[in-house]
Amino acid sequence: MAIRPSAVVATVRRVLLVAGVAALCGVLLAGLALPVVAGLGLTARESAETFAAMPADLEPGPMAQTSYMFDADGAQLASFFDENRVEVGLDQIAPVMQDAVLAIEDDRFYERGPIDLQGTLRAFLRNVESDETQGGGSTLTQQYVKLVRVSQATTPEEVQEVQASSGTEGYRRKLDELRMAVQVEQDLTKDEILTRYLNIAFYGARAYGIEAAAHTYFSVSAADLTLPQAALLAGIVQRPVAYDPTNDPEAALGRRNVVLNRMAATGRITEQEAAEARQTDLGLNLSSTTNGCVSSYAGYFCDYVRQELLTMPELGETREDRETMLERGGLRVETTISRPAQNAAQAAVSDRVAPTDSAISSLATVQPNNGYIRAMANSRTYGVEGEGVSNINYAVDEVMGGGAGMQPGSSMKTFVLAAAIKQGIPLNTTINSPERINIREREFTTCEGRYRSTGTWSVGNSTRSGQMNLRTGTEFSVNTFFAQLEQRTGICEPATIAGQAGVMRADLDPEGNRQPLSQVPSFTLGANEVSPLSMAGAYAMFANRGTFCPPTSIVRVTDAAGNVLVDHTQPTCTQVLEPSVADAVNSVLQGVIENGTGTRMRLDGGRPAAGKTGTTNSAIAVWFVGYTPQLSTAVAVADVDGRQESLDGRTYNGERISEACGGCIPGPIWKQMMDQALSGAEEIRFTEPDPATIRGVTVPVPDVRGMDSDEAIETLTAEGFSAEVAGEVNSDLQEGVVVSTEPGAGAEVASGSNISLTVSNGQPEPDDDFTVGPPTEPPVFNEGGGGDEEGDGWRDGLLSPGG
Repeated sequence: MAIRPSAVVATVRRVLLVAGVAALCGVLLAGLALPVVAGLGLTARESAETFAAMPADLEPGPMAQTSYMFDADGAQLASFFDENRVEVGLDQIAPVMQDAVLAIEDDRFYERGPIDLQGTLRAFLRNVESDETQGGGSTLTQQYVKLVRVSQATTPEEVQEVQASSGTEGYRRKLDELRMAVQVEQDLTKDEILTRYLNIAFYGARAYGIEAAAHTYFSVSAADLTLPQAALLAGIVQRPVAYDPTNDPEAALGRRNVVLNRMAATGRITEQEAAEARQTDLGLNLSSTTNGCVSSYAGYFCDYVRQELLTMPELGETREDRETMLERGGLRVETTISRPAQNAAQAAVSDRVAPTDSAISSLATVQPNNGYIRAMANSRTYGVEGEGVSNINYAVDEVMGGGAGMQPGSSMKTFVLAAAIKQGIPLNTTINSPERINIREREFTTCEGRYRSTGTWSVGNSTRSGQMNLRTGTEFSVNTFFAQLEQRTGICEPATIAGQAGVMRADLDPEGNRQPLSQVPSFTLGANEVSPLSMAGAYAMFANRGTFCPPTSIVRVTDAAGNVLVDHTQPTCTQVLEPSVADAVNSVLQGVIENGTGTRMRLDGGRPAAGKTGTTNSAIAVWFVGYTPQLSTAVAVADVDGRQESLDGRTYNGERISEACGGCIPGPIWKQMMDQALSGAEEIRFTEPDPATIRGVTVPVPDVRGMDSDEAIETLTAEGFSAEVAGEVNSDLQEGVVVSTEPGAGAEVASGSNISLTVSNGQPEPDDDFTVGPPTEPPVFNEGGGGDEEGDGWRDGLLSPGG
């Protein structure tokens, strides 16, 4: 009979395989059954030494666990996991569950050692016949070792190596697990091994561990599992996909009954109990464990919490480490969100602006005395796809998952107001504020000195014009008033106050870094793109009498063992303004709601509130930022998509508005939200401002006569005044040299006041005076010092146009 070459190859292959396996088995027998081998007169010292030298340490590390977020009332907000698992102790697992898994996986687990020698040899002979390690003979300890090694594999290649089932590599993998199992049983008790097995096993449907499995399939805890439920879960472990009851109920039912029969056969239950359990259906009561923020009732806030967690060094050195901690560390994150406030915020936003509208409305609410974010909402639905859906949180800065920000319009005037009061400018300081003025940009100062520009800033009003003071100029949001007030305060102080209160540009620079506010003349009119959260936090500083508590979404974070990793229960706050300055700002901003552009935002019951409207040029964005002593809320409505265009003439949730403004779209949203959120809350009044602060401080006017106009203006600016050339007169002095000032040198005036300069035209006084009757020019008052602090209104208007 001819010998086929293929048969020869197969025979050789089989011989080599058996030889390789025999060598490994020699090691196995020598290491595990050395007394038996010696009794048979066999020599196996070298094999035993080889087995003993194999790696035995199994470093399971912490099991991946689900992290949970909770709102301020303790209700679950969201969950995050790489593996959906909640680790529990053996005393938290129903005894019937323990019996079920032992019956089907390792009946003699508590009686024998780490290896079932007879079963292993039987499996060896069976596997040689099939040319792969099909299984058999594994104890629960060996199965635990394999599950640990699979969970530690980080790449598909590593998983394949751990699960190798063919040829010598398959036996080598099995031998590795045997050696590690020996070590595990030396290090852990049987109860500890069983507990870890039940917690690490995969039960299908994204459920890892018995607690997650009990919740997923039956909506109960592992401690409350019944006999049929326990049998079903014990049967799933062998083949989680094949026996998944949500995919193949018949296969799962058959497998469950196999487990019940085995439990009866091993004496863990009676035959009658098994028969009764077999008559029941699967009894599924499914509960899904969502992963991430999409299903949260506050998706945008949830996303912000996640972003904040990823900045915290307490959770890891790198952003990747922190993300791993969130998805695998079993964290408990207690957040600041108030569900009543959040519901009120979302309802107010949605009632006014629909998800599919071309503009977006965005809102953030902060508690002033601790910085806790109580609500965060956007008009678009949180998600990743679909019409009216977005995962960009326009309420926050770009670095925290937001957009590029929105110009806040006149709501930035509040920081100029605060700077003026801080500098001692009295609230009754009057500035002539015509409908339009042109100001040389170099007349403004920044933290770096004089603003470098040769341009002219043209500013116009959209509300009122005329003589305005700090109250009326703020109440009616007079642009030309604040442009001139900013000349007096400089841009540095307002920008510094805003920055210390947490306001930065919302967008990032080209390198991906955060940016401070740009100090430009139009700062006071909202030239910087900012976020509602930063503005809510900054205005909360005023409500908190000048103390700034950085906004946070997190109260406390604990790990799976209950250790506190982050604690914001006692927030760290800083004093930005003296309480008396903040009180004065609050008083002025209350007037905005009582008398000015925000009268439609008066809260129900006359509850005291303060705030400021904001509308950008061309109404590309409109704002209202307002607060009570308990809550500070910023609302913005803006065009954020593509080329930004005016909000005028658009439809907002079905209502067409011809002219968009801070008081007609975001203002009503603010009022609705605040009325609902504060319903039933104590009515708290603002602290009355100190009269001395309202009056401001007076300082003497420096003597700049004899200086050229540029030097004089620089000298006066350095002393906190603003200054400008008001006119020329005949004089023996050189052209451009200061002849006199109004108020005069030495006069006590309010800090930050405007000083009008009269300079020489270079023409000497005429020798003969032919004038008969009253002079044709008004007399010069207060020249050379002293004088009426109030001044003459007619003269102020003549000598200090726009000043």
